[in-house]
Amino acid sequence: SHIRMIVASANLTEPGYRTNHEVAAVVDLTPIDAHTTLAGEAIAFLRSLLLLVPSPGEPLQTVARARAFLDSVERRLDGWKPPRGRMAIRQHLVCTAPATGPDSSSRSALEEALRLCRARGGAPSDVRVASPFFDVEEKESRVVAALAKAMARGTRRRFRLGVPALRDGTASAPRLVAPRALLATAGRYVDRVQVEALPSQDADKNARIWHAKMMGFGSDRYTGVMVGSSNFTSAGLGMAGHRNAEANILTLVDHVDFSRAPSRLEAVWPEMEAINDPEWAEWLGPAIDHEEEEQAAARVLPAGFLSAVYQAGAQRHVVLSLEPAGLPTEWRIDAVGGETRGLIASAEWRQAGASPTVTVDWPPAQPPQKLLVAWDGQEAFLPLNVDDQRELPVPAHLERMSADDMLGILAASDPSAAFRVWARQLEPVSDGELDAAVPTDLDPLRKFDLHATFLHRVRRRARVLAQVRENLERPVAGRQALEWRLRGLIGIEALGQRLAREVVEANGNADEALLTLADFLIVLRDVRYEPEASSLGAKEFHAVYRPFLHELAETLASVMNDQRAVLSSEPMQFWERVVDRCRE
Repeated sequence: SHIRMIVASANLTEPGYRTNHEVAAVVDLTPIDAHTTLAGEAIAFLRSLLLLVPSPGEPLQTVARARAFLDSVERRLDGWKPPRGRMAIRQHLVCTAPATGPDSSSRSALEEALRLCRARGGAPSDVRVASPFFDVEEKESRVVAALAKAMARGTRRRFRLGVPALRDGTASAPRLVAPRALLATAGRYVDRVQVEALPSQDADKNARIWHAKMMGFGSDRYTGVMVGSSNFTSAGLGMAGHRNAEANILTLVDHVDFSRAPSRLEAVWPEMEAINDPEWAEWLGPAIDHEEEEQAAARVLPAGFLSAVYQAGAQRHVVLSLEPAGLPTEWRIDAVGGETRGLIASAEWRQAGASPTVTVDWPPAQPPQKLLVAWDGQEAFLPLNVDDQRELPVPAHLERMSADDMLGILAASDPSAAFRVWARQLEPVSDGELDAAVPTDLDPLRKFDLHATFLHRVRRRARVLAQVRENLERPVAGRQALEWRLRGLIGIEALGQRLAREVVEANGNADEALLTLADFLIVLRDVRYEPEASSLGAKEFHAVYRPFLHELAETLASVMNDQRAVLSSEPMQFWERVVDRCRE
């Protein structure tokens, strides 16, 4: 009942997530308020990108999965109601993209944005730009010229340009990381040009490299802001020649009486330092190492390496899709991370028949962390996809998690925060901390700790299990979220397996561990789900939950049957009655 679209400047990198200054536009859709046109445009754009993925004939498995996801979003949108009437705030997807075939045409984010502005209330008389990267140009900026020529005629036109600046405190003139052609070209076409230095810190004075891409359009009838991935370059905005694949959201707000929307949209722009005399500034030219983002920093694989898919389960494989015509003469693929293992080399591949699809056995329980391709003295990573993440083994460090640890995490009001607390305990302890610590087996009061008695252990676990039940009864967004609650890495199924392992590994305490496992199933049997208006309904919840509980009880019963020799008869009878209740 909810779809969220995010269009952003941030790359999927640590700087993009944690340290850069980025910008994002969020569009939320619900069954009673869905911008179905915008969602349809986004789905069509993503489908067009899949046409650019090379394939040896049959569509790659990863491409097929991406298409299936887009199909599922489209089906979910079916019947959702769009907003009615002319709205004061409108959002549009504007994209740059190359042609994907003989029957398709290329796209320009700049042309699409200007066309939408003109349809809203004429050409803009006020344009604002903030970008970290620009074309390398000496005399005239092609993008500035195209934008300025499209601005309104017969009125005063203003062009505001935000560029990166170097601040070392010693230069006598501002040092701007952009080509002077931006200023010179704008001065030939518009009445007023303002230059501003992009922020290098956030409100808390933390250093933030500017990576956001923003454009503003204004007239006496509307205010518009475009944010997304397009740099202020010919390739980014889709001028003639090479075109990147870029996505942006254009938000247009009408100027109507008493509306606060235009001022709120203007407030999206951060404060910038005005360059009072830009002609006097030192224009250093554009950053030449941006590689029109970060692609030049990472080597590009030869086109013959199409994809790699990890298939988990009892028999584990890595399936490689190759295009023989695009491969170098000699190459090698290694699995790296933890230990490096050779996966396959060109000689071995040719000896096996040079097939475009290669299946390589993978004996280790844990999947490869990365695949590294080496050829002609060069190296680059090949992305490794996962066929079915539900088949993946538990990460090795989670094997150290006890049943009590898992119980505490699942019972917490914020399980993710509780998990982070647990994970921090795995970090190495400093020598100073070791000196201050009292080893458990040397603590003279340990043997008299009341919390270690059977009664206290039972009471404490009963309280924790009750909280686990309350968390299960909380509303859940949908089936996928419920499946994760039940079968996730730290979910109910994993907890049941951990409690069963306590019975198997108990040293003289198997009966107590079995009673805890029985209490666990009783708690699950007593779950009373409480849905809310926007959550998964009770009928849908139990359609997933009841079969899960039945399956879990059967699995645990089978494990306990193998332990009859070490279990007393009365606890075992009680356990079997509990299992029978869960089968009802």
